[in-house]
Amino acid sequence: MALAWRRITAWSIDWLWILVLPVLLLPIGVILYRTGVRLPTAAWNVLSFVILVAPVTFWAAWRESGRFQATPGKRVRGLVVVGARSMRPAGFGRALLRNSLKIALPWELGHTVAFAFATASAERIPGYVMVLTILVYVIMFGWLGTLFLPSARTPYDLLSGTRVIPRPSPGGQPTGPAQP
Repeated sequence: MALAWRRITAWSIDWLWILVLPVLLLPIGVILYRTGVRLPTAAWNVLSFVILVAPVTFWAAWRESGRFQATPGKRVRGLVVVGARSMRPAGFGRALLRNSLKIALPWELGHTVAFAFATASAERIPGYVMVLTILVYVIMFGWLGTLFLPSARTPYDLLSGTRVIPRPSPGGQPTGPAQP
């Protein structure tokens, strides 16, 4: 249970870092809007993925596969990402898969839903939007709920072959509560 809360607070800290990018991009969006730039909904969705979602996903993968094996939030909370079997650094491929499932998938689905609601008529919301909305919530609460299982491994950890553990001490033993 303690590991779950450490991971949740680590993710909250990471989101403070991640929110810097949208804040920096906001003035550009305002300028584009005020100058009359209008794009189709799908184009805005692709653009937001390219300039926002993908960079954040690659950044998190780079941090988790780099020398720290952790995003800033995980570092603060004393956690590292390792390969589930080897218990050694996960490597960029595994970290990218992990963060694609953890960050890019739900974020992009959320953007798709938000853009669809923003452009749909009030009388008629397309059925696919409702399905995607349900899917986004299932993913978010599913990812969160699995943190509280005995293994504390989320589906994105299982699918990417990774594990989040307390950072090993200089002697090689994990710090904090043991991970089963």
